[in-house]
Amino acid sequence: MVSVALCGAYLAPRVCLAETSAAPNATATDDNARLQALFRKGVKAFDAGKNEEAVQILSEAWAIRQTYDVGAMLAQGEIRLKRYRDAAEHLEFALSHFAPVESEQTLEQMRTAFAEVKAHVAILKISVNRPGSEIQVDGRVLGVAPLTVPQFVDPGVHTIQAQSNGESASAVANVDAGNEYPVELRFAAASAPVPAPAVVSTNTASGAADIAHQRSLVPVIIAGTVAAVGTAGLIGFSLAASSDAETLAQLKDKNGTTGCTDGTAAPADCSAQLDAAHRHDKHQNLAVASAIIGAVGVVAIPIYWFWPRSEHATEATRSSGFRVRGAVGIGNISVFGEF
Repeated sequence: MVSVALCGAYLAPRVCLAETSAAPNATATDDNARLQALFRKGVKAFDAGKNEEAVQILSEAWAIRQTYDVGAMLAQGEIRLKRYRDAAEHLEFALSHFAPVESEQTLEQMRTAFAEVKAHVAILKISVNRPGSEIQVDGRVLGVAPLTVPQFVDPGVHTIQAQSNGESASAVANVDAGNEYPVELRFAAASAPVPAPAVVSTNTASGAADIAHQRSLVPVIIAGTVAAVGTAGLIGFSLAASSDAETLAQLKDKNGTTGCTDGTAAPADCSAQLDAAHRHDKHQNLAVASAIIGAVGVVAIPIYWFWPRSEHATEATRSSGFRVRGAVGIGNISVFGEF
């Protein structure tokens, strides 16, 4: 576990708490007194192993005034609670606002803790082509573009979004701990339609992220349904053809090889033998057709999903009113689709 003494009781003989340089007034005096009291109380809770309580108390102090020492102390409690993203944010602030009067040893301890914490999180480097846009990650507002600090996130899938003048640009990133990911959010030009959300595909080895336009799931659903119907038809018609073959074999044994031609077999049995032969051929042909249709549906899904499309083609498809309607039928089963 990452554990490093940063401030408070660990920097004897004085309390590690930055003082404000603003001129004293009643409000500032009250805030300072409350800040000092909360800080000491948070350190005491931390020393007692009450990590959740310590983080809650120090968060109150952080809300009053953001200082490097409160941020560093707050990060220690978050590290114990394995809230690495929050710890990384507070340590990044503490290091960038570190007071020059503190010891080099304290600075190195904070740097060591920061390096270890970053191994548990991913870093997003977000850029937007429209300054002043509000940037969010998973609905949490980070600030306005351009962002001046890296954004830490837990491993997993995250939605990054920029909003400006009623428009939005977004991307989805699947990230791994210990890697950095550049994420570019682009707003369309004023005369162009708003681009669809982008998907960030990641490479764990290099930490690179490629942005590709998200494609509609409707054709995938239609193709999947076609594949399922084709598979069901193959199974059903194959079973029917097998049953017809058994019936046909029984009637041939009963009627004999020449019974229906020389008149020795009963006419009803001969008629039943002929019907069974016709049903067998029909069901066998439908089973083959079902297999072909199912295979087309299976093959169509990866071709549609992974086939590269240009930006121009994507925008043209989205902006046009063209619709393709289709129906696939097998016997008495039909599947209809529109995309």
